[in-house]
Amino acid sequence: MKTIVDEGSFKIEIYGGYNEIGGNCIVIKDGDKKIVFDNGLRFNVLKKYFRGDIRPLGARELRKVKAIPPIKALSDATAIYISHFHLDHLGLLNPLPEGVKVYVPSLEILKVIEDWYARSPSWLSQIPHSSLTEVKEITPYKQDENGVIAIPVSHSAYPAFSFIYQGSKTVFYSGDFRVKSPYEIDTILNLQSVSTNIDIALIEGTNIGNVETPISVDEFKSIINRMLIQGSLITISIDKLDFELFSFVYNTSKLLGRKIVIASPKLVDILPKWLNSFENIVVATEIGMEKPLTAPLDDISLTEEVFKDPSNYVVIQELTDFLEMLRRRQLWDENLPSDAITILTTPEPLEEESEIYESLLAKWLNLLGVQVYRVRLSGHYHPYELKEIINTLKPKRVEPIHTNHPGLMKSLVSSIQQKL
Repeated sequence: MKTIVDEGSFKIEIYGGYNEIGGNCIVIKDGDKKIVFDNGLRFNVLKKYFRGDIRPLGARELRKVKAIPPIKALSDATAIYISHFHLDHLGLLNPLPEGVKVYVPSLEILKVIEDWYARSPSWLSQIPHSSLTEVKEITPYKQDENGVIAIPVSHSAYPAFSFIYQGSKTVFYSGDFRVKSPYEIDTILNLQSVSTNIDIALIEGTNIGNVETPISVDEFKSIINRMLIQGSLITISIDKLDFELFSFVYNTSKLLGRKIVIASPKLVDILPKWLNSFENIVVATEIGMEKPLTAPLDDISLTEEVFKDPSNYVVIQELTDFLEMLRRRQLWDENLPSDAITILTTPEPLEEESEIYESLLAKWLNLLGVQVYRVRLSGHYHPYELKEIINTLKPKRVEPIHTNHPGLMKSLVSSIQQKL
């Protein structure tokens, strides 16, 4: 735990997300109020203690190794606010203290996520909340009874929010966000709409100091457009929570006369929570979902229709689901189109283990005759956009979170503020 502010009855304590990426848990104590922002799982701690067949036994063990917030951070909380549904911010809801109130970005999407994990034989079954926890949906732009205002922002999980707490001091908490969106969310405009006199800004810096530079939204759109114009089979991996990216690919494919084929059960589950209309979307029969589907979608055979006329389709999948389907059904015997392309749209920085895993996936796809491209459109702002963020918020003090390079970020912020 790191105490960054201690001024009598006002304190800010960080239980995760300080000098690390992910695992955010920010506690604001203001008189008789205790506001908690995020309840994140610390993946960097998780991988130190658990690998291979050594798996967590449950919440008690995860707390012991400090992979999830301690009870003292959450007990007696006035409310816990979840910025978005990535597990390094959502964490485990089941072991929360009895009676705590939790505000989430969307009750509908939370229900889908909890259904995914509820039947897990592992510790992941503790992600769904218990009946003793009151869960409410965030209302954007409106200050609630706790003095918290939620601001919609762009991120690779939808919906996502930043928060402003207005009490004896005004605190901004960024959650995770990017400035430019592939969809219609304008983070800077939304922040401007609730701009206020901010005393302390807790701002994420995921991409600060990283050697690997993600491409911009405009560059991403240009690459995807060029590939979709080709007549080859295109499959695009999209995270199951990334509605912004899905919307861009869907709209672009429709303009180019390509129909979207969903080849991931989780994407089928969540589509009805995102869309009111399902025009130009079908489901691959090979994923083996039982009828009736949760959305009014027609189905289509990859082998009988899509692979034989690939220029009319774009297959959207989660990479592991798609690969397992190809392997399980031995579709290399079905003669995939010789110029097939898979685009990996990884939104987060890759760690060593993730790079190894992605390399294995690429080898399997290469064996199936598929050319793999990795195109990283980050869910986080670019370092050069930090100036625009600071100029918008104009905070008196900035504390870096969700970054491996807080010193560098503080230096950049100081330089920007001196020029204001």
